[in-house]
Amino acid sequence: MARPRNNPPESEPPRVSTFQAKAEKAGWQPDASGPLAEAPHEVQVAHLGLDVTEEELQATQAMVKAANQAVSLRADAFAAPPAVDWRNNGGNFVTSIKDQSSCGSCVSFGTIATIEARMNVACKTAGQQRDYSEAFLFYCGCGNCCGTGWNFVPALEYCKNTGVAAESKFPYVPGNRPCPSPPPTVDFKITGYTILPSAAERKAAIADGGPVIGGLAVYQDFYAYKTGVYKHVSGALAGYHAVSVVGYDDNQACWICKNSWGPSWGDAGFFRIAYGQSMDQQFAAYAPLVTCPPPPCDQYLPYLRRVLLAARTNPMLRRCLLYYICGRPPRPLCPPQYASIVAIVRQILAKCPQYRASFCRALM
Repeated sequence: MARPRNNPPESEPPRVSTFQAKAEKAGWQPDASGPLAEAPHEVQVAHLGLDVTEEELQATQAMVKAANQAVSLRADAFAAPPAVDWRNNGGNFVTSIKDQSSCGSCVSFGTIATIEARMNVACKTAGQQRDYSEAFLFYCGCGNCCGTGWNFVPALEYCKNTGVAAESKFPYVPGNRPCPSPPPTVDFKITGYTILPSAAERKAAIADGGPVIGGLAVYQDFYAYKTGVYKHVSGALAGYHAVSVVGYDDNQACWICKNSWGPSWGDAGFFRIAYGQSMDQQFAAYAPLVTCPPPPCDQYLPYLRRVLLAARTNPMLRRCLLYYICGRPPRPLCPPQYASIVAIVRQILAKCPQYRASFCRALM
């Protein structure tokens, strides 16, 4: 499960006092009393869940290197502002921090967090706490994977082909759980996803459409992160991890990320990681493609009721509606003011065809 192929000895995590000076010199602050700083090795590893092989890492690293070289030859191809943080970009479009606990479900959490934020961006709904089900994606899409972890592409394929469900339909509890039978109904499907090998591509995607999904190698010192721009300074490799990248800052030369280890870890659940670390050297990023769903049809019911009420006392309006909406002859000569009402009702029923039969019955 999301561990390096050369498993490190299960020694105690590095004491903060042994690397405090190194961390502060590198630009970040550790926390000796953090929730995972001195947790047993098996507990630390259980909080990861990005399952990759050495061959996959090498292939991705080569792809990232080639993409960065190609972009450098066309520097203006992916122009992006020097800093973006979707927690404060005309509002907060990022949803609340969650906790995957001791289950290798980070891919599901990083994917869902990114989709929630991207849906807020697409719908222009800053501050809305969309809440989609990590459990549905992980336990129905991957299965009994707490001990093995998962990967980006199959998770995104599941969101594209099967869909995304609300948290209320399948709340997350850590530990392998069966997918309900029948499974929860989905609320929507993503339309696809884009792979972003180069740093310039992922910055442009973040600036244009919202957060992206990223991966990183987790070393033991990372568990003690509190604030600042993280750089690896101490400790063995524990494994690999997926997160939501909610922004970047060229002034601090870092990515801004949302973790899934609860709000008491790190900087209220978030962290910054320096450019040139594993996040943009070993891993590509992924941008789920979402479209804002149309408003719910029930918003049109008051208008339809007003039209029906008017038609009860206006025979000409009623005849116009019966012919042009319900197909009931004879064809009337409709004045312009009635023709405009018919046009509006036709547009509503085209969006919400489930109302057509009851609307016509009410006109009879």
